[in-house]
Amino acid sequence: MNWVETVLRKNNLWKDYCYQQTLLLWDKVCGKTIATLTRAQRFSKGTLWIEVSSPSIAQDLSLLGDEYIKRINKLVAKDIVKRIRFVPGRFARTQPVSKNLGRLLASDRAEAHTLFAQVADPELRELFERFYLTVRKWEEIQLGRGAKRCSCCGVVFSGEGDICPGCCFGGIADSGSVD
Repeated sequence: MNWVETVLRKNNLWKDYCYQQTLLLWDKVCGKTIATLTRAQRFSKGTLWIEVSSPSIAQDLSLLGDEYIKRINKLVAKDIVKRIRFVPGRFARTQPVSKNLGRLLASDRAEAHTLFAQVADPELRELFERFYLTVRKWEEIQLGRGAKRCSCCGVVFSGEGDICPGCCFGGIADSGSVD
């Protein structure tokens, strides 16, 4: 295990790191054409959930699932994706994702630098900054694809309403508090 993984595991960030990495790699792994018909939704317990534009595409892609698993695991250099589930979703994407989508601004980089300025170890500080910027980039991509921020907690999500499923389920939306 390398030191990056050790630090992330020690700080309970490893799962989030793997989650973000697999989601961000989906468009690269599947290619431009398939990327216009799919959207990486979540990664949980070894399963990567991919929303697709129709049931027939879900069926076709499920035949290629093992190949996609190999490609993702090769890119992350870990055997973390065990299954891919292709599920029909409700989204309209008629054109490929813009190259500008997900680009970070200088202000994002400055904010990351400010947030972690107190971390003494320069390598660890850089790691946290890169992790933060990866999360920000994923959020910008999702927002550009029609996702929105939860009005209660600020998390980026796809779905109906202004409140994310976590806040609805946890009763946060009813209490008006995110503590």
